Amino acid sequence: MNIKELELSNLSEIKAYVEYNEAFLNSQFFETSIEELLNQRAALFDELLARLWSFYNLEAPNISLNAVGGYGRSTLHPKSDIDICIIFTEQLTPVQETNLSTFLTHLWDFGVDIGYAVRSEKDNINAARDDITIATNLLDIRTLSGASSHADNILVTLYSSDIWTSRTFFEHKIEEQENRHLKANNTTLYLEPNIKNNPGGMRDFQTIVWIASKHFNVSDVRSLKSLGFLKPDEYSELIESHDFICRIRWALHTVSKRPEERLLFDHQLAVAKFMKFGHGDNGQLAVEKMMRQLFRAMAQVRELNQMMTDIFKREILQADNKNTTVNIDDKFSICNDMIQVNYDEVFYNKANVIKLFRLIAENEQIKSIAPETLRLIRQTRRRLLGEFQDYQECRTEFLAIIKHPNGLKLAFSLMHRYGILASYFPQWKTIEGQMQFDMHNAYTVDEHACKLIHFLNSFNSAQENKVLVNSLYRASSFKHVLVIAGLCHDLSGKQSHEANELSAIHAQEFSSLHQLKKSENELVTWLVKNQDLLISTTQTQDIKDPEIIKKIAKAVGTESKLNALYCFTVADLKATNDQLWNEWQESLLDDLYFSLRKALKQGIEKVFELRTIIRENKAEALTALLSKGFSEATIKSLWVSLPSSFFSSNHVEELIEFSMTILSSDGDKPIVSLSEDSNHGCTNLLVYVKDRSMLFVDLFNTLVSLKIRVKEAQILKTKSEHVLEIIKILDHTGESISDAFRLKRITKRINDMLLSQKSVPKPVKPRFVNNFENDPTVEFLATPKLNKTLLRINALDDPLFIGKICSVFKNEELTIHSAIISTLGECSENVFLISKKHNEPLTDSDKSDLVELLVKNIA
Repeated sequence: MNIKELELSNLSEIKAYVEYNEAFLNSQFFETSIEELLNQRAALFDELLARLWSFYNLEAPNISLNAVGGYGRSTLHPKSDIDICIIFTEQLTPVQETNLSTFLTHLWDFGVDIGYAVRSEKDNINAARDDITIATNLLDIRTLSGASSHADNILVTLYSSDIWTSRTFFEHKIEEQENRHLKANNTTLYLEPNIKNNPGGMRDFQTIVWIASKHFNVSDVRSLKSLGFLKPDEYSELIESHDFICRIRWALHTVSKRPEERLLFDHQLAVAKFMKFGHGDNGQLAVEKMMRQLFRAMAQVRELNQMMTDIFKREILQADNKNTTVNIDDKFSICNDMIQVNYDEVFYNKANVIKLFRLIAENEQIKSIAPETLRLIRQTRRRLLGEFQDYQECRTEFLAIIKHPNGLKLAFSLMHRYGILASYFPQWKTIEGQMQFDMHNAYTVDEHACKLIHFLNSFNSAQENKVLVNSLYRASSFKHVLVIAGLCHDLSGKQSHEANELSAIHAQEFSSLHQLKKSENELVTWLVKNQDLLISTTQTQDIKDPEIIKKIAKAVGTESKLNALYCFTVADLKATNDQLWNEWQESLLDDLYFSLRKALKQGIEKVFELRTIIRENKAEALTALLSKGFSEATIKSLWVSLPSSFFSSNHVEELIEFSMTILSSDGDKPIVSLSEDSNHGCTNLLVYVKDRSMLFVDLFNTLVSLKIRVKEAQILKTKSEHVLEIIKILDHTGESISDAFRLKRITKRINDMLLSQKSVPKPVKPRFVNNFENDPTVEFLATPKLNKTLLRINALDDPLFIGKICSVFKNEELTIHSAIISTLGECSENVFLISKKHNEPLTDSDKSDLVELLVKNIA
């Protein structure tokens, strides 16, 4: 039926006409460009609204009907709002007001969502001045009926600087975009993406056009090509990506029969069928193919949006400013907080692509990549013949990034966003944009892995040291191992035991290619293979059953592996979705962790694996010490006197530092050394001195009197009748100690204590401790040393309870041979190797009495 033949007073006839035309447009979905379909649907309503406007006698010089927003751009999706703005220049007559009311009511009646505003020209200008959203909507104004001068007058004002300058408009639109991205956790890769508002969605495309329209007075994105901002290939890529997103949106509106913007699981199969990706037995594969294309399109829109907005920023905000460029080296420089190349051929050496991201990690003032440099990265990425990891230089730079304290922040995020991870190794490319069809995961496989690594990095926070996972992660030497395990843990793309085995094979290959140490390679492989061990145990096993705990502890093998697996599991759960990690989940995992840790300390720990770590640590430290001029004989003479736990409990860097401190000392004088520990976010205190009774108690009390908190401690008796005490300390503020005067004062006070041989008075208990119940857990562990007893005491982290423990030991004439004091979240775990006065183990009666004394004194 022709629209001119419509009986406009017949509502059902109008509805039938609209439905007929929508069905016709759907039938043309694969024969017509999406732009033409959107234009045709807009034209349908242009004609219908214009006829109704005339039907209700609203044609007059003082009033006009105008399309705004998406409708104003002549792009109308099947269920999108039809936004109109009715403008008047003179007060409407009562008849006009009545007719206008009837007109608007009629629009609502025939089944489309109408968004409308009725304002004078002046009111429109004032509304646009007060609200950037209204101003943006009016930028796309288009007259449907009446005087076009009304719309023209508004556009003249909008394009001038009277209400919004180019600068203020740009700043507001970028802030609006950043808020949208932040709301979406700054990712495109949701399994149920919002194709309008998520990063890379239709809003990102339109933001480019709005900013360009306002500043350059252009009408569409084609003008960006003619102005030279977009290269021809970039323009084609942007249009093709945007068109695909628009096609998905058209299909989504059609199958959901409402203005749905989120591509929910409920609709994905129907949309894939509508788009002819497949259905039926091939339904899941069809959805996977469609979603990968969608994610790729959104990633490309986001990438090009970033390029354009950075160019506009320079054109609009920095046009009158002198650009300050600071060279990093001969290849790269920083300009306006962006890293840029110094010449176009920089990336002929592929390692320089990875180096760029390492420089981002090393220079915190860098906030983004200059648009011309991003353009070169895109070109390099496209013409790669192999993968970046093929080159040794690239592998070296990659390891430097993941080991750098800031490497897992902006640098790593940008590597993922700009497709460098996919260009780095082929297995990542296979999981890029891959769907996960289960009720728990919120992200694609690759985005989940990146979020896992993001959460690992968040565990470095010094402010969260009272959380178990933070204290374990910050104290670990396996941070880069966990990152590699996180990268590789889902490389099979599936979730099952067999899939974990396949991912573990990829992980082993990746670790070997990057020349990780044997123990690190084995830990990466083991973590990937056993990534579900802890969580499946809490879900399917009775974690109170001692036999279950013993079985799992044997599978874990060492405390170091348990710590790594615990950190990995927490990060994995947090990265799955925003709701999966909760207090209940945390309490279950913590209970399992402490039960397994206890079992390992009772003798289940695998000695062979510890020996491998000790051997590797010694070899690496020895090479470093030899390079600093120490003789091998001198080094080994010191090391032979130290217990093996010194080499397994400290990082290689610490072994080197502590050994150098002792080897460089003067004779038999006490050694007191303070140094920064960036790995743990604290200060290392090393004391090496002839052993004497109650030495650790006096040292501890000295630290408390200086308002210093003990975070961890190792008391190591040597074969040379010395004691080596390695204590990780924090100032009373909870921060590491960096003030030179304070460090000097601490060193002097400890030296005075060591030389005086007098006991240090017991400090007063801090008031904040009185608010906590502190019932300790005291138990005896198995030990192969027949003449000694191994004791573990767990309690709340109280600055004074070590002194209380040692006082009990002194009164009972017990000797401390070694001790390990560890802060684990809000608790402190303390393991002492002790004996009676004449080097004898405690009897059962002694143990019972000691437990009673300890509980009484600590609680």
